[in-house]
Amino acid sequence: MIFLRNLLRAPLRSLMTVLGIAAGVALFAAVSAITADLRQQIGAAIDAYHYDVVVHERRAPSPFSSRITLAQMQTLVEEHGEALAPMVIGTLNESWSSYALVMGVEPGFANRMALVAGRPMVVERDEAMLGELGAQRLGLQPGALLRLGDKDHLVSGIFRTGSRMFDGGVMIGSRQAQGLFTPAGSEGHFTLALLRTGDRAETARMITEVQRRHPELRAIPATEFAGALRLFRVVDAFVGTIAVVALVGTVLVVTNTLLMAVAERTREIGILMAVGWTPWLVLRMLLAESVLLCLAGAALGNVAGLALLHTVNGMETVGFGWIPVSLSPSLVATSFALTLVIALLALAWPAVVLWRMQPLAALRHE
Repeated sequence: MIFLRNLLRAPLRSLMTVLGIAAGVALFAAVSAITADLRQQIGAAIDAYHYDVVVHERRAPSPFSSRITLAQMQTLVEEHGEALAPMVIGTLNESWSSYALVMGVEPGFANRMALVAGRPMVVERDEAMLGELGAQRLGLQPGALLRLGDKDHLVSGIFRTGSRMFDGGVMIGSRQAQGLFTPAGSEGHFTLALLRTGDRAETARMITEVQRRHPELRAIPATEFAGALRLFRVVDAFVGTIAVVALVGTVLVVTNTLLMAVAERTREIGILMAVGWTPWLVLRMLLAESVLLCLAGAALGNVAGLALLHTVNGMETVGFGWIPVSLSPSLVATSFALTLVIALLALAWPAVVLWRMQPLAALRHE
């Protein structure tokens, strides 16, 4: 395998090229995995409880920063009854987690939660239900006390939603949550409301009705909830930027490696051309080298990306369950496809050099 032997002529340069490719792939894979996983988690959590519509403040940049007044929510409850689930959502910086997800819910929602241990909380008391992942990380069981703000809350039960982000959080009564997130002297508020309809036609009708009756609010299908989060729009732009920077930077790195290889082997290439090799045959040899470097970088980059996810997931500054610890097969395939594109693009400049190379001049090259 002549192309492998050629790469081993300069092992340090080949290694540095592979590491450069791996760094770009690792960053791309890790960030892509995080945003894709969070979208899936939020969608799965909403689907699990069969809610069809999300209602939030129209002017809010994203549903999680929404503020629905108590009067507005009371009107919604009167209109939709038990089909409506008001929620207060926020994060706290606690001693046990720097990014603790806290969800304030009403009794109807709390009683529908699937518990793996304990009982539903009494929302009027200082009680809480802890997500399964959070309970495991903290080593808590029903009956233990959990500090939120300046109060201890009795853990009445452990719930499971199937979404790691929510299973790493804690649920308390909506009034208790309003007390945690509302400054002293200010009126409490809700973040959003989930509405159950039953079918698509009813969902469309309900969205139109809510927005007609409440022009200051916005209703969207639950399937569009993740896409409405400003965080994901920012992350999507960030992922796209990383992909472009990684593509351009890695193309330059691989191109430089191939150009140096051509320069060092000019006399050898001249001999090959003198005995009948065409520039295309030489380019095929360089293509094999480029593909091998890029595939090695992609493989190492995916492993490094997985290690990066595990490392970040274990940090105390990251909320429980927010970071995935695996890469999907489609994401791995995308990273390999991206590196193959890099391998092809990196050949452009070396190809021009080869096509301009004259065998006699190459033979005289020192």
